[in-house]
Amino acid sequence: MTTRIEEGRLAFEFSDNWRVFKLDDHRDYREKIEKVDGTKAVDILGIFNETDLYLIEIKDFRGYRIESKDRLKDGVLAIEIAKKVRDSLACIVSAHRTSSDREYWRPFARHLCNPDRGVKVVIWLENDPDPPNLQLRRKARAAISSDVFSQKLSWLTGRVLVCGSDEAHLPDVTIYNLPHD
Repeated sequence: MTTRIEEGRLAFEFSDNWRVFKLDDHRDYREKIEKVDGTKAVDILGIFNETDLYLIEIKDFRGYRIESKDRLKDGVLAIEIAKKVRDSLACIVSAHRTSSDREYWRPFARHLCNPDRGVKVVIWLENDPDPPNLQLRRKARAAISSDVFSQKLSWLTGRVLVCGSDEAHLPDVTIYNLPHD
C-alpha cells in the first residue's frame, strides 16, 4: 500500500519500499521540540528499503521567482535547510528517548546512529521555467546547485540531492501536481 503525503501544491506517493511520514506534522515534533523557539523540521522523514534514511525538504517557488531569489542566492536557503536538518535530527533522538511510542522512532534513530547506513538529504525544489536568456538561466541554475547545499550539510552527509519534477527523482516515489487554488 502506498503512502501519500501532500505538501503545498505537490503530492508524493511512496511505494511499500518506504517507511515514511510527515515529520513537521508529527505529534512528537509538535508537542515537544517545536516548542523550542525557532525550531523547524524538514517536511518528510523516510527510510527506503531499510537501507537509507532520507530527510526531505520541499520548496515550491513556482510563481514566486522574484520573492525567492534572495533566499536562493548566497546560500541563504541552504542555511535554512541545514538548520531544519539539524533540528530534525534532534527530534529523532529526543522522540526515540521520550516518546510514548519509542518503537515508532527506533528504526530512524538506528539509521541515524549507524555509520554503515546511508543518510540522504533531498531538497525537492520546484521553480518557474528557466528564463529564456542564457546568462539569466546560468545564474538561476548556479543558485540552486547541489554544491551549495552540500557545503552546508557536509557535517552530516555528502549525499545531498537537489531534485524537482524536471530532474532526478526519488526512488519508488511518484509526484503529482495538485490543483492550484
